Amino acid sequence: MFDLRALRYFVAAYEEGSITAAARRCFVAQPSVTHAIQSLETELASLLFARSKSGLSPTPDGEKLYGLATRLLAEAEAVVNSFREPADQEIRLQVQPDMHLRQVSALIRALHEQLPEAKLKLCQGAEEADLRLVTEREVGAKEWSEPLWEEDYVAAVPASHPKRFNTSLGLSDLEGLAFIERSSCAMNQMLVQVLAQAGIRPDVRAVAEREEIAVALVELGIGVAILPRSHCEGAPGVVVLPLRDAEGAKRRVCLACNPRDAETVKLVRALKRALRKPPGVSPA
Repeated sequence: MFDLRALRYFVAAYEEGSITAAARRCFVAQPSVTHAIQSLETELASLLFARSKSGLSPTPDGEKLYGLATRLLAEAEAVVNSFREPADQEIRLQVQPDMHLRQVSALIRALHEQLPEAKLKLCQGAEEADLRLVTEREVGAKEWSEPLWEEDYVAAVPASHPKRFNTSLGLSDLEGLAFIERSSCAMNQMLVQVLAQAGIRPDVRAVAEREEIAVALVELGIGVAILPRSHCEGAPGVVVLPLRDAEGAKRRVCLACNPRDAETVKLVRALKRALRKPPGVSPA
């Protein structure tokens, strides 16, 4: 008789391609995963993985067992669930304020596909949230997170601006240029420091708290702004130019949760696999 726990560890090792990652995913020590796989190999008299420094590669027998194991685990879970009383489920989601609606919509769509009966509650505080859609720098030290996508910071230039015909915009181009600062953005704060160190002084015409206000000011011709691509691509009256001389000018968006909540960690992984690529960004 197969040990379902051993099968779960095997499936995790197969999907992660690593004993270390499988142990982290299952919240157990690495020897537990190793012992489970060795026990299965002994019981089946088959080698399930080829081991190398780069990780695990399933053998043909490993491929065969993976298909059987995933079906068996699903059936076992279905048996348990059939004896459980249905309960109303609520998912509390916190969204970092500078996320574009298109990005949030993509996550909510994927969440609804995974849990169509669940009630979604958008909350403000991190302490009450089950899931948090945030940039990597906002992920807490004790949180589990999965990167969902990356996007560049770009220059948003008014459609009537002389720089609109440029193929890109360098930091030196900001000297004396009418500029819109975003006071709440960590990347903007870093940019201000870099410009100050380089002796480059933009002509700050406005300070915007929110990205949509900065885009509106660009549309009005007030000045140039540095923004995440998702906020300005497709905006009328705005020309989007890539940045030169700005290595690392991008942000990685993650989905974070409590690492001790195994079901929510499982949901985060499922959402990462199911999430459609939001417009204007790249999968992480």
